[in-house]
Amino acid sequence: MLLLVALLFAGLAYGITRADTWRFGENLIHSITCAVGGECTEPDGLERAYGEQTASLVRRYSPNVVYERRSAELPIDFRRCRKLECSNGPDRAAEINRTSAGLPVTAFTRVVDHRSADGSLYIQYWFYYPESFTGAIGRLLGPFAHDWPGYHKDDWEGLQVRLAPGGRVLARATAHGGYGAGWSDWTGWYRVSGGSHAGQLVRRPGDERTTRSPGLELVPLEPLRDTDLQRFVVTPPWRKAVYTDPESASS
Repeated sequence: MLLLVALLFAGLAYGITRADTWRFGENLIHSITCAVGGECTEPDGLERAYGEQTASLVRRYSPNVVYERRSAELPIDFRRCRKLECSNGPDRAAEINRTSAGLPVTAFTRVVDHRSADGSLYIQYWFYYPESFTGAIGRLLGPFAHDWPGYHKDDWEGLQVRLAPGGRVLARATAHGGYGAGWSDWTGWYRVSGGSHAGQLVRRPGDERTTRSPGLELVPLEPLRDTDLQRFVVTPPWRKAVYTDPESASS
């Protein structure tokens, strides 16, 4: 039904241009997906997905995020909007929990629990950005940045946390198709590079805008429906090898 309605409206808009028609139908799918499933986020969504104890750990280890200066984008819920104007926010060094368009800063979560086999608990935090640029060129060049090398639509980056049986907490951040330094001690702070959104672990923020952990909206990926209706230029988390194998070196 969802696909039928989207195709119907896309057909009505065909007279504009094919590119505009697809964007129209795509945005319609996003809106209907949220409407069919109720609100895009539920107050007790983590508890329903993981149980109370694990949900508390997901909140406990959600990162404080710091963003490199001269970058514009903030991570958002792709079901609400996938346009740059929905994601951009001010660059001043302050705490920021919402974009200029009013959307909450969002991280999608995934849990892989190997504790029953004396293994680790893995918590993944995935961040979606509508576009990716080289450096902070997006803020400097605006729409002309689309012609700059390294530009592409859609960007998924993430922070992964491993709670080992002995109590040690490790983390690693995605960066340019890999994980930089790999697993290292969890610091509580995750820094996002301007433009490319590559991540790294840091011990404290600089003179930059930040999203503190309590202000980060957490959305579990496991219960999401109709994710295959979404088309991304970059492979989404649920299609990555690391989604099922949390020790995978692929990001």
